[in-house]
Amino acid sequence: MRVWRLTTAFFLAASVAALQACSWGCDDATVGRAAAFIDAHQACATDDDCVVISDACGEIPGGNCGQLTMNRNGAESAEWVSLARELDDCASDSCTVCTAALVPTCTNGTCR
Repeated sequence: MRVWRLTTAFFLAASVAALQACSWGCDDATVGRAAAFIDAHQACATDDDCVVISDACGEIPGGNCGQLTMNRNGAESAEWVSLARELDDCASDSCTVCTAALVPTCTNGTCR
């Protein structure tokens, strides 16, 4: 009986650990912060001001085949690097990114 209890306890602990390691998607607060940051960093003067960023496997709304645009200053900021790391941690491990790369352009002062 003791061996059965120890075995059950082991498998229960392993199951809980496996569930915690699984990615269930990003929480609404993280996605909201990321979307707001991206929206606030769209200003541009030329096409060179705009870059392509990941949509975290579709976690951030508005993406196109796994990609979004943002201005270079936002994308290179410490705040975005931190947010992108959070999104990478909670996003799905497998997602589709189109082979046709999004070409960012500056249209009427906004990255598209």
